[in-house]
Amino acid sequence: MTQSFARFSIVPDGDAYRLGFTLADGATVELAASFEQLDELAEEIDRRLDIDENQRQTLRG
Repeated sequence: MTQSFARFSIVPDGDAYRLGFTLADGATVELAASFEQLDELAEEIDRRLDIDENQRQTLRG
């Protein structure tokens, strides 16, 4: 089942980062990620948002 998150944080942790997610039901999840992984994630988010924006503009005419 897909869960919605209420908030998130990114905290430096030595040579890596800790990503903290608080889910809508109050549960928490922490993940470790490298700089390269965060960079790749940011690029993928940007790519996905650009695609969605272009689709919305096309639908508007």
